[in-house]
Amino acid sequence: MLTALGASAGAQEIAEPLTAVPGDAARGKAVAVNSDMGNCLICHDVTIPELTPGSSGDIGPSLDGVGSRLSEGELRQRIVDPRVIAPDTLMPAYHSTEGFTRVDPRYAGKPILDAQEVEDLIAFLLTLK
Repeated sequence: MLTALGASAGAQEIAEPLTAVPGDAARGKAVAVNSDMGNCLICHDVTIPELTPGSSGDIGPSLDGVGSRLSEGELRQRIVDPRVIAPDTLMPAYHSTEGFTRVDPRYAGKPILDAQEVEDLIAFLLTLK
């Protein structure tokens, strides 16, 4: 799947968008905070005014400023499959269905986020300067 997306083993980024439709930052913000979707806040701290301070996690690095630290392609790789960069990472591969064991049959072959949700999430993360 990753090869079809333009990534190769050892790649640090996926330069090409997964969809022809540009990401929407507002929809991406919804993906980031929704516990049934990206749920980024369970592991990452990020300043979002409408959220209660301290309601986000601290397992992963803060997302504040991530839009200045990482390129669009680097963010895409980390969301699609961060195992390419850090094989032992705890971060889920949000748009990969390969390399997992003990997957509930209801979820087998289904990514956590679809391609448009990935692009929307990237658009939101790029606003975090």
